[in-house]
Amino acid sequence: MMKTLFKILLLSVALLFGAGAMAQDKPKRETIRLGGEINKADSLGKKEKRGLSQHLIIPKGEWQLGAQISHVSMSSDNSEYMLLLNNINANGAMTKVAPFVAYSYRDNRSIGMRFQYTSASGNVQSGDLSFLSDDLAFHIEDIHADMSSVQTAIYHRSYIGLDSKGRIGLFSDIMLGYTNGRTRFIYNEQTQDTYTKSNQVKLSLHPGIVVFAMNNISTHVSIGIGGVSYNNTKYVKNGEVIGTRNFSKANFKLDILDISIGLSIHL
Repeated sequence: MMKTLFKILLLSVALLFGAGAMAQDKPKRETIRLGGEINKADSLGKKEKRGLSQHLIIPKGEWQLGAQISHVSMSSDNSEYMLLLNNINANGAMTKVAPFVAYSYRDNRSIGMRFQYTSASGNVQSGDLSFLSDDLAFHIEDIHADMSSVQTAIYHRSYIGLDSKGRIGLFSDIMLGYTNGRTRFIYNEQTQDTYTKSNQVKLSLHPGIVVFAMNNISTHVSIGIGGVSYNNTKYVKNGEVIGTRNFSKANFKLDILDISIGLSIHL
């Protein structure tokens, strides 16, 4: 009986030492350096047969502070966009400024908040509008329009590192934003106190490219490719609401008025 208990004790000790040796021999997951390749199991939590090989460009725990700026101007010299207008003298411009802050909750993934101010204006001094017939011809002059809006948005950004140095990458933003705006058209004295107020909730997509000019400073360019939105518009004249419109739409296409250039500081 004593011999049997002694053998069981020796066997138990041997098993414990063997398990400890196996635990020590098991390799630990090392911290991935910038530019290092991320395994599919690291980025997706499981092995996949299909996927892009990507490099680390934004490490977990990093903060980003920065701003996006865009400016678009047009004039009647761009006649290819104004085929229905003759003898026109017009111009317009749109400027956007958007500071943002973001936090990387895991490698190559971040979530952030952005505030955007937009200002736009346009003028038509004179022009002839013709719909391919003399019976449908109009003359317009002295029309002015201006618009301003403020947007608050949260977004999720996914990166794909392209090089082994962690300098160049692609990204895609999924953004949910609320916009409050005001637009005014002036074409005679009766429209001086007439304007529209708008509220919009929009889910949109913004792909882009990011380049690190310095270790902690990057620049990026993004373009909107549309999304889904709900809009509420009120028509105000002399301080009274005389009309309201509610509508929703889904529109997916490249938007040249939604091109942004940004600068980020990585902490």
